[in-house]
Amino acid sequence: MLVVGKESFCDYRTIQEAIDSLEGEPTSQAVTLYILSGIYQEVVRIYRSNLTVIGLGYVEITMNRYAKERDEAGEEINTFATPTLFLGGSHLVLENLVITNSAGQGERIGQALAVYAHCDQTVFRNCIFKGYQDTLFTGPLPPAPRERRAFGGIPLREHHAQYRQLYQHCYIEGTIDFIFGGATAYFDQCEIRSLRHNENLSGYITAASTPEGQSHGYIFKNCFLTADPDIAPVFLGRPWREYAKTVFVGCQMGLHIHPMGWDNWNNAANEQTVSYQEYGVKDAASLRKKRVPWADCFEGGGEALNKEFVFAGTDFWKQVL
Repeated sequence: MLVVGKESFCDYRTIQEAIDSLEGEPTSQAVTLYILSGIYQEVVRIYRSNLTVIGLGYVEITMNRYAKERDEAGEEINTFATPTLFLGGSHLVLENLVITNSAGQGERIGQALAVYAHCDQTVFRNCIFKGYQDTLFTGPLPPAPRERRAFGGIPLREHHAQYRQLYQHCYIEGTIDFIFGGATAYFDQCEIRSLRHNENLSGYITAASTPEGQSHGYIFKNCFLTADPDIAPVFLGRPWREYAKTVFVGCQMGLHIHPMGWDNWNNAANEQTVSYQEYGVKDAASLRKKRVPWADCFEGGGEALNKEFVFAGTDFWKQVL
């Protein structure tokens, strides 16, 4: 057990110092890191596995890096160099943390990650993720970028066979594609809040890049979709890659959700390959007439999307602290 904080009895004063002390240790034994209440202005990179991080009181980790920021050579650092928190291992638990990218939004900012979750068998519980565009990235990255030669950003030391993540009782906010990536990510009883775009453009909650052949992408179970006042219509998702999978089960949605529900990202071919579904929808027959014809909308169903089925073969999601 390690403790981070400003008190004299604490082992470390910054989170990264504590993490650095653990990175060289064997990961066969699980370690718990407690963070005392406070605001920690730092970038945190965690490559280690078998780690539990618990915030006590109000614990916020905040930084303000952004994609249009210039490096020493005058080049833009791009999206994947911006996260406040990076996670690269497996068997991780994070509880009661506020993770913020405070760079803001706008043309001069671009994307700005709060969390880069390149991790497997990971549980986020009672956490808050704050940002605007691209708040939460759930790895893995797609095989290759479309706009440039390499994704760049934080070096990846380990690649996992699967990327399975549970977000339980969390709050996630943003404007455009603010939950994106290729993981099998399960959002259980979370508040998903759409913020007003600085130009009041339409928003997009998800931008999945589910790898071809992967059984599941994003599952939102019993979540609450909320929004700022006077916001432009918000889409449930659009495909960052052509095999995107996103499902909403028993979720409560505000009036900010666009009646069409989904967007094809200006590529009609995506309509043939994506899997977009809603289950447990009141008056589904009426809503189905408004939704895009290449997405599914059902009154009932969704039982096969319970955690024990989605995460079959592993019990990491059962962990109770």
